[in-house]
This record gives sequence, C-alpha cells and structure tokens, in this order.
Amino acid sequence: YRVTPFVDVLPVGSPASLAHVTHTNRCAIALTLAGRTLILTSAIDNLIKGAAGQAIQAMNLMLGYPEETGLVAPGIYP
Repeated sequence: YRVTPFVDVLPVGSPASLAHVTHTNRCAIALTLAGRTLILTSAIDNLIKGAAGQAIQAMNLMLGYPEETGLVAPGIYP
C-alpha cells in the first residue's frame, strides 16, 4: 500500500477511526495484536469513498488521468 494514494496503513496498535478519513477518499487500515488474536480495523468516509468517489476514481483510470484527480486537494489532506 506504500504507492496507493488512498490507503493508509496505521502504526500497529493504533485503531482506525473516522478521524483518519473524514472528508477524504482514503481508507485507513490498522492491525492490533491482542494475545494470540490479530484484530484488523478499517475506516472509510462513505460520503466520499462511496459510489461517487469510486466513480470519479474509475473514470480517472479509464481516461488516463492520475487516479487522485478531483479527489485530493493538495496541501489539505495528508
């Protein structure tokens, strides 16, 4: 996921929450080890990452534009 513009893998033990993704097209993924159990959490803001954001992302790929065109405001989101 290092080269994907919309996926953030959080530090181990830091659960994914809406605070990581609000008003973005990003997906936050986190892993936490609890004894012998591995817990994976993820978070998306489905108002942006839902169908509308996915449609823009797919259109960008089909038309040869950078994947993040129209979805990431430079300097606003990490």
